[in-house]
Amino acid sequence: MDETGFDQPAAQAFLADPHVGVLAVAAPDGPPAAVPLWYAYEPDGDITIVTPASSRKARLLEHTRTATLVVDTVEPRVRYVSVDLELVGSRPATDDDRRALAARYLTGGALEGYLAMAAEQFPDEQVTTLRPTHWRFADLTG
Repeated sequence: MDETGFDQPAAQAFLADPHVGVLAVAAPDGPPAAVPLWYAYEPDGDITIVTPASSRKARLLEHTRTATLVVDTVEPRVRYVSVDLELVGSRPATDDDRRALAARYLTGGALEGYLAMAAEQFPDEQVTTLRPTHWRFADLTG
C-alpha cells in the first residue's frame, strides 16, 4: 500500500464506482480503437460492457481477445486505474441488460430517453464480459 492508501482493494473499489472508462483495443492496421464507455464491475469480478456487435471496438475485441480499460478522476483526488483485460465472452443484450448498465449512470427521464435512443440506434447490442489480468493504479494527489 502506498502512503495514500490506494492499494489494489482500493483500486478495485474505485473501478466499481460508475466512472466513464476508455476501452482501448489494438488494431492491426492503425491506431487502437479507444472509445469512452460505460461499464459494470464488482471487486474480484469481471467487467461487462454493452456495445453494438457491429462496432469497430467489438470486431477488434473479437479478433484480439484483449483490451485495456482506463478510468480516472480529478476530484476529490487525482486517481486512475488501468486494467488489462481478456475477453471471456459475448451474448446478445436484453432490455434488462441495457437498463441495468445505463441506470449506473442515468436516472429518470435521461435514463428513459437514452434507452429509447439505444433501442433505435443500436439494435445489435451485445453484452461483452472481460476478465482483469493486470492492474496499474495510482493516487497522484500526493
